[in-house]
Amino acid sequence: MIGQRVSFLYGGSNRRERDVVTPHSISILLFIEKYTRMRPKYWEHRPTDSSTSHPDITPQERKATCLMTVRLVQGGDMVLSELLHVLESAPLLPHHITSFMTALHQMYCSGIDSLLNLFDSVEKFAIQDPTRIETFPCLWTSVVGLYLRGLNLSFRRLSFSQVTLLYQRFRNYYEECYAPHNSHLQQHTDIQMNAEESNTAEDTDSDAKMEDMMEDPREDDSGADLTLCSAEVMAINSTDAAESSVQPPLIPPQNFQRNMDPSSYQAGHSTRQQAELFISQQTSLLQFTETAALSPPDLQEKIRQLVKQNPDLAEAHYLSYLNCIRVKEFSGAVHSLLRTYDGHLIPRDSNRVEDQGRGFRYAALNLAALHAQFGHKKAGLAVLKEAIRLAQESSDHVCLQHALAWLYTLSPTHKAQLMRRSMVKSSELSLSYLRSLGRLNHAAQLAHTRATPAYLLQSIVRAEALNCQHSLVSLQHGAWALRAALWANWGVSTMTALASQLLLHLNTHHPTNPTTFYSAQPTCAAVCNIAIGLANLGEYQLAGDVLQHAQERFPAYGQHSHTWMFAQAHITLNDLLHQGRWTEAQIVITNMATSHPTEAKLRHCELLVAKGELTGAWELLGELRKDPEVVGELRVRLLVVESCAAVAGGGNAVAVPLLVEALTTAHDHHLTYLAALTHLHTANVQLQLSLHSEAEVSISAGLGVILSGGSVYDQARARLVAAKLQVSKSKGKDRIRKLLETAVSLELVHKLFMKVRAYHKVRETLYFKARLYHEVGYIEERNKCALEFRQFELQHPCQSYQLSINSF
Repeated sequence: MIGQRVSFLYGGSNRRERDVVTPHSISILLFIEKYTRMRPKYWEHRPTDSSTSHPDITPQERKATCLMTVRLVQGGDMVLSELLHVLESAPLLPHHITSFMTALHQMYCSGIDSLLNLFDSVEKFAIQDPTRIETFPCLWTSVVGLYLRGLNLSFRRLSFSQVTLLYQRFRNYYEECYAPHNSHLQQHTDIQMNAEESNTAEDTDSDAKMEDMMEDPREDDSGADLTLCSAEVMAINSTDAAESSVQPPLIPPQNFQRNMDPSSYQAGHSTRQQAELFISQQTSLLQFTETAALSPPDLQEKIRQLVKQNPDLAEAHYLSYLNCIRVKEFSGAVHSLLRTYDGHLIPRDSNRVEDQGRGFRYAALNLAALHAQFGHKKAGLAVLKEAIRLAQESSDHVCLQHALAWLYTLSPTHKAQLMRRSMVKSSELSLSYLRSLGRLNHAAQLAHTRATPAYLLQSIVRAEALNCQHSLVSLQHGAWALRAALWANWGVSTMTALASQLLLHLNTHHPTNPTTFYSAQPTCAAVCNIAIGLANLGEYQLAGDVLQHAQERFPAYGQHSHTWMFAQAHITLNDLLHQGRWTEAQIVITNMATSHPTEAKLRHCELLVAKGELTGAWELLGELRKDPEVVGELRVRLLVVESCAAVAGGGNAVAVPLLVEALTTAHDHHLTYLAALTHLHTANVQLQLSLHSEAEVSISAGLGVILSGGSVYDQARARLVAAKLQVSKSKGKDRIRKLLETAVSLELVHKLFMKVRAYHKVRETLYFKARLYHEVGYIEERNKCALEFRQFELQHPCQSYQLSINSF
């Protein structure tokens, strides 16, 4: 019983699908018919005399008309107002649009005869006789020719009552755009439309049933039907005479807003071919650029209509699955995925038992990918093992390689070995995508080890060669995004910005739409890299504008929005910490913890150290030390924060071994920028321990890297530590001169701190500058600095626990 139900829903009926004649298809026929009458047949020569009535059609207009015709033929139904707006937005011949709209009005006013005459001309289109004016000038084997023949066959199968109701539906279709609605006529029309839909469903199910109805010998019933149909025709024609004086509107109404994408058609009947075209377009757009596809609610409503019209269309459920993943809806994604493979699990042919196993293993593979998308690693591994077992039983090597790609993604251990196996086997099976993906993932995995930058970049170059050979657009973006991430990890901000800019300038337009370009998570990451780079330079306004562009390009409901949200939280948190606004910073850290918990904990430690809550900071730092994910860059940053907590508590001697360990880890992982910052932290501690020679060596090791590519805040801190070292070293007769030079150099440090709104550091700079002027006896300059400090304190009250000049 269950098998029969599933078979009925998914391909149980063997009846051939037929085109259904709708008012929208009648409009398409009129559009084609007016174009044929407007120009000579393609086998005729264009008249050269000036008395001809054929307008001059440019090649661009002819190309636009042909493309528009194919678009209308392959697309679904839409309302008349949207159809007119689509035609007006295309570069078509204005005379063609005017004649088409006039023909619509004439058919609205002329009665059923105009509809019958239209399909009579359609029936004769394959003759292609130059003497027949009404012949459609197109090949009967072309896309348009097959469409016209299919509609003609469907129209000829309609009974006279159904033709009458079809014309009434066309009148309503026209009135929705132009004429005012009549309430009682609309109510009567709704009843007729329901009756017509039921009759159409019954009459078009099978040829045998249609023939039985047409050859029914009961003349009394047919006579009653004929009388009823004649009354309907007389009623329609009587209204035509009263409305024939209405002038045809030549300008479509503009009181609506529609998406001009070809897939944004209104709800209406869609054949299976149109539904499959829509699904393929939307699936391609979701993978290529999410914002070009329909919005999640509109797409889900369209999928619901397609499933209602084509119950055996399993691809629609898979599109629903992608749409649910897009908005991170787990329940709907699982339900849609199961509905997708319901039709494939029961074999339609008893001789093809392998289809059942194929459906099972790919269903398991997609379910594992779904769990991986939502971060359910244990559940994903359990389902993935089942997919691997089924693939091994059937010797499906392609499925095994895809499973292996998800295995090294979900597996907590032996990632490098699994990636190497995937690359070798994918190369043997000529799976270029998995081979390139494995190389990129292997390079990203080795970034957390002691692998040299040259080896990582060489692996990316090999992957890029595969991407260019096989036109793997998504992996081309992924390669440049990984390159930018590695340069950022190594601390070379210039190369990070360059790689991000090159990614954004890649010419990766859609194969079928030159105006649509690839836009996914790597693109969003590149935009965020540029925003973070601007924020590091103190250009918060420009960084906000770039993030605003990212928000518009990747909406909040999309699957890539977490990237720009994290970048926005990162920039905002740095700004709040610089200003000393602890409460707002805590809110941002809480929001960051939803997507990046480890990063949020580390930033929370920085906040606790800045607030002076050292006990809570040490407890949280102890938890992070036990976290196995804290390796490489995170490990270095953790050790630096621990050293800052030790310095804030007065334990300078405790901070030294922490900084030495951080420096060793940074050198092992080639983290040049973090190593330079660690050198400056070490120099600050050494100055407090009166180790001036060692501090000078540390500053020399890190100052050049920071000043050449560091953020404005780090540059200002580096200059401030260098100024402290110069003051500590100055002795003897030259001390006064060096102190004055240092005080003058602090003016640049003050400007840099003000640019990034680091108010606690501005107060420290003013205090240090006043002390220098006091020591050299410049009382007026000292008082000026003290007054500036007081005014700044009133304008920006200090919320920190103390004014410490010992921290870096």
